[in-house]
Amino acid sequence: MRQQKLMELRGIEAEYSPFVAASLMNEVYMPGRVQVAQAGSLGLLQVIDKKIPTAAIACYPTQRQAFLCHKDSPLKNSISELKGAKVLGRPAVVGITIGSTTHLAFLIAVKVYGLEEGKDYVIKNTAPADILMMPQGIDIVGIWEPNVMLMDEFLKNARIFDLINNYEIFNGYSYMRGEIEENAPDVVQAYTDSFMEAQLIARYKPKEAISDFAADPSQRGRDIKLIERDVQIHVLNPKPTRNYVFEDTGGLWIPLELYQSGIMTDAGVLKRRYTEADFKAVLRPKYLAETFNQLGWAVPKKAPFMPSNWAGKVGQPPYPPYGVMEMGKQNFPGPGDLIRPWTFAGKTFKPS
Repeated sequence: MRQQKLMELRGIEAEYSPFVAASLMNEVYMPGRVQVAQAGSLGLLQVIDKKIPTAAIACYPTQRQAFLCHKDSPLKNSISELKGAKVLGRPAVVGITIGSTTHLAFLIAVKVYGLEEGKDYVIKNTAPADILMMPQGIDIVGIWEPNVMLMDEFLKNARIFDLINNYEIFNGYSYMRGEIEENAPDVVQAYTDSFMEAQLIARYKPKEAISDFAADPSQRGRDIKLIERDVQIHVLNPKPTRNYVFEDTGGLWIPLELYQSGIMTDAGVLKRRYTEADFKAVLRPKYLAETFNQLGWAVPKKAPFMPSNWAGKVGQPPYPPYGVMEMGKQNFPGPGDLIRPWTFAGKTFKPS
């Protein structure tokens, strides 16, 4: 969007400010210093708590997250091995960032396996930068992509011990100030149109997109092969309709958000219990639905990042495999993806 000036082409001036964490982004979003933010579900909950009028217009779903351990650890492949401290002979030290999505996932796993704090594990609040170093004195860490690949495949200082995806279905949101929606809904629509056009440009010119991303200051010091993997998995492989904000299809997103936020409330991390009305007040699927309509795309009836035969049930982990990485390269358009002919890269596709 920035490199191709897609907002400017629609008559809207835009500046792009990078932030490394949702909490930092919300510090400038909530007082109105920025008008658009990107954060995980917990970041959106902060906005709901502060009663900031907001429209969540797109999502970033099912990014892989994982628990990792030292390569020589006796732990094998499941958080369940912490039960009774039988493997380590003591409570496991778990390094996670308190209040993060990885913390949420660990709390869900604790509930699934009936683990006891102090007996089976102790939590050590650990910053992401320290997690990447896989420090001694910590048995398990939790982190998200592309850092999982960085540690497991590039730094080779840790190995995947259990997938966070087994316990938590991650979702992130792109959300915009409510006063913009109230006074200039055409700007919200221009943003979602630009958001989707940026993905199509990346699909049309993947080498240029990867090169632009690699040159961004936020990627300084990262291996180009890691950047290529990241872009391939999270931008080029999935169906571009994955960003649609469902209210409820197979339990996504509102029932899931209610379940997962409830876990954090039970643990005392969140101070109140959220309701369906809380999420309906901020979720705005209509803007991407209009973008899809302009393109001739169908609004997905099912989440495109879930296998068609997925046997899991939202709110009842552990879950069978799913997600943008699990699905691999997805053909688009496929059956049911179009409502009328669509031309892309010189080729016209017809509904099937």
